[in-house]
Amino acid sequence: MDFGNAIDTLASEDYVLDVALVMGGYVAPEAVKYGVEDIAGRDLPNEVYGGAVVVGGALYGGDAGKKVAIGGGVNIVEQLRERVAGGN
Repeated sequence: MDFGNAIDTLASEDYVLDVALVMGGYVAPEAVKYGVEDIAGRDLPNEVYGGAVVVGGALYGGDAGKKVAIGGGVNIVEQLRERVAGGN
C-alpha cells in the first residue's frame, strides 16, 4: 500500500463527507430519542430510534441517504449489543 495514496484518500473531501454522513446517522438516533422521550414524554426501546433513522435515510434515498441509513443501522446493532450484554 502506498502511504501517499492512503493519505490522499483520507484527506479527500468526498471521503470526509462519507464518514460524516455515516457518523451523523449513528448519532442522529440520540436526537430522535430526545424529541420522543424528553419532549413528547414517551419511552421506547433505543433500537426504535435507530430504526427511525434507517427508514428516514432510505426514504431520503440517494448515496447520502444510504450512508445515513448505514449509520443508523450501526446504532441499532450497538444498542442491541448493549441490551444483550447488560451494559457491560
